[in-house]
Amino acid sequence: MKPGGENNLKNWRLYRKYSGGLVAELTSHQVDVSDWMFGATPQFVMGWGSIDLVNDGRDVYDNVQLIYRYPGNRTMTYSAVSGNQHCPLFGATRAQMGEMIMGTEGTLHVTVGDDTQPAICWWYREPPKQTTVQPGAKKEGFVAGATMVAGGASRPVPLLFDDLALTGKESFLEKETKFAKRWLYAKGVMVQEEQRNPVDVELESFFNNCRDGGTPRANIDVGLADSIAVILSNQAMDEKRRVDFSEMEKPASPAPAGAKAKTANS
Repeated sequence: MKPGGENNLKNWRLYRKYSGGLVAELTSHQVDVSDWMFGATPQFVMGWGSIDLVNDGRDVYDNVQLIYRYPGNRTMTYSAVSGNQHCPLFGATRAQMGEMIMGTEGTLHVTVGDDTQPAICWWYREPPKQTTVQPGAKKEGFVAGATMVAGGASRPVPLLFDDLALTGKESFLEKETKFAKRWLYAKGVMVQEEQRNPVDVELESFFNNCRDGGTPRANIDVGLADSIAVILSNQAMDEKRRVDFSEMEKPASPAPAGAKAKTANS
């Protein structure tokens, strides 16, 4: 596509008039996972967006960096760039988006996979923390200045799927096969694969809900929360400020006296 703006429209996703940009296309999915993981919606968002690389007439950002603050002093950071394909997740073995969930006891690397690569969930243990002082040990004085902490490396441990759970009803051969697979996964010799693509499972569940009248896990309330996050994230980047999610609840400011109302054709 050559520069030329909307007059040379070939991809509607490139224009604010039709699209929320990278935040709508990609970030919304990670906010969805973050809301589910934290069991809450963000309190505020701040970030930076810019057009740094793809100068093809678009007016949506091709570089997005966002920080979401959640209740309980929890934070989600998001990055989407167009100038580099390196993904540090999954041992940097695949160029695919994913989530890295970091807690006090470990870190999860997660991706849903696609038609050619399996879903993955790796857990990295946090190194043990020293919480006790040996009797007679001399306390070291604190020294002012910057401190660099080097974290210890750990091997990823795959989170096992249900088909490897031991039920007690397995035959000897079935039990040994499960133990062998667990060992191979833990050593990185084999990579676990879902029996079915999770995206297909999600779509099937949604269609069944439509037919049977059930409630999808990602229902209209989840979709609304994701949409609010998209709107406020773009606002935070456009206005270069922190935007509180409570601002969605504020009524619109009244138009100044004497101002003409805009028509659909104006």
